[in-house]
Amino acid sequence: MKQGDLFYRWLFYALAAAVLMAVQSLALNGLRLWGVHPFLPPVLVGAVSACEDRQESLCAAAIFGLACDLLMIAVIPCFYTLTFASAALLAGLIARRLMMPGLLCSTVSALLALLLHGVLYALFLSYSHIVTFPAAAGLIGKEILLSLPLILPVYLLLRPIHLRFRAE
Repeated sequence: MKQGDLFYRWLFYALAAAVLMAVQSLALNGLRLWGVHPFLPPVLVGAVSACEDRQESLCAAAIFGLACDLLMIAVIPCFYTLTFASAALLAGLIARRLMMPGLLCSTVSALLALLLHGVLYALFLSYSHIVTFPAAAGLIGKEILLSLPLILPVYLLLRPIHLRFRAE
């Protein structure tokens, strides 16, 4: 792959992430069901990490996590960076060892990213005595149920980028 293709591939992924974050901010944050709203960033990290090279997706997840840390409130500094980098490593492992990259692999990776994000968030909240872990676990389940169906539109948005710039 040429250097210019690498640049444009990640530029298009960054633009897709910006569009999805705009959808998150403008539409999904206002959509409340069961007291929670869908959360796209872990879904995005899972979908990209399932399709791309392990090192590149780790770097992209860390950069996206840093952007989320700068733009959103978290329980600890660098929470999204650490969570998304860990999710990218898990997704890369799944995509290379257990199943072929595709919609099913992206769905499993997004589910693991949502679960990892939710469990770590709940652990930090319960550690700081803000909420008990069982109460937070209920919210995690609801958030996953609302967020996981969004993998299809995210996958359909990211798949053409992957197909256009895949390594040959």
